[in-house]
Amino acid sequence: MKRKILILCIDAGSHDYLAASDIPNIRKLGAAGFYRHAAAVVPSVTNVNNVSIATGTFPETHGITTNYHVDRDTGIGTFIEDLCRDGRFLLAPTLFEVAKAAGFAEKTALFVTKRKLLRMLCAGADIAVAAEAPPPAFIEVAGPVEPIYSVEINWWLLRAVRHTLRQHDADLVYCTTTDWVQHTYPPEAELSQRHFAGLDRIIGDIVDDNPAREIYITADHGMLPKTAALDPGRWLTQQGIPASSIPIIKDRYVAHHGNLGGAAYVFLENRTDTERAVQMLLQANGVEEVYPVEEAAREFRLHPERIGDIFVLADRDTVFGELDVAEESVSVRSHGSRHESYVPVIGYNSPWAAADFEYNVDVGRLFLASLPLTAP
Repeated sequence: MKRKILILCIDAGSHDYLAASDIPNIRKLGAAGFYRHAAAVVPSVTNVNNVSIATGTFPETHGITTNYHVDRDTGIGTFIEDLCRDGRFLLAPTLFEVAKAAGFAEKTALFVTKRKLLRMLCAGADIAVAAEAPPPAFIEVAGPVEPIYSVEINWWLLRAVRHTLRQHDADLVYCTTTDWVQHTYPPEAELSQRHFAGLDRIIGDIVDDNPAREIYITADHGMLPKTAALDPGRWLTQQGIPASSIPIIKDRYVAHHGNLGGAAYVFLENRTDTERAVQMLLQANGVEEVYPVEEAAREFRLHPERIGDIFVLADRDTVFGELDVAEESVSVRSHGSRHESYVPVIGYNSPWAAADFEYNVDVGRLFLASLPLTAP
């Protein structure tokens, strides 16, 4: 029987949210297959991890290292999705492109909640749908458009996936949700639990419709409450080292996180200040790890030409942002650091075992590695 694959990335769908929710169908998938505690790519943000899963490669290969890219030479900043418009900024082919070239897939489909991911990942997808602004044909089958900052929009997305699987039986489907709920509510909140219960019901319907389909459920990152914020660039400047910084989480969806996240790239006015800046940043409140560019690229498998002069990671309680002051108190749920780099990998009808999955990236990587054996 020909393999048919569904990859579902639940944005911020970490263990704590799954454990707190009534999700009998997801639990059955794990019991029949496997449930693995795995690692996300650091920085633990949406763009970096979704592109890693959907290309089966690390950022050193695919080149997406942030949500907002700043050119180190010009200082010009651009949202990643805008750089991906012409297809040249993403340096690795998508799973869809490779699967088609290998003869594995005749029909492929991409489903995302946020439009930004559609631009990054749609190469090779025959069907490409963003729940934020869906085609009219999908409104007819999945229901009216839901607000981006809502529980219902992710349910809409999975209903659209189910419809496509029933109507087109696509060979390879990649789906990723959005994490407004987790940014807003902790795992024990009623709305969080209702969100995951709703996802679980539709996943159960999909499995009932497609009992032989190979299914993988993972996440791009976790989510934790934060109480302190630091602007690393402003803080360094106050210490006599002129610098600026960009929180890696920065994107257009500011209601999620206020552009406050647990990782940042620091850009120095004078790169000869690097060693001194690294030592100074290690003394700043809330800073847990500091790496100059070359070391950061090696440690986290990042593309060295697409990160700042210094890579900074926050402690469990701190986020980085572009602030009016160097430090301030906050109350926000966010991600980006090592502390949110914990994710599940659930496999059903998989030819692999739990031990094969160290990272969420391995969902894509192992699929690519199998293509020479499955392609005609």
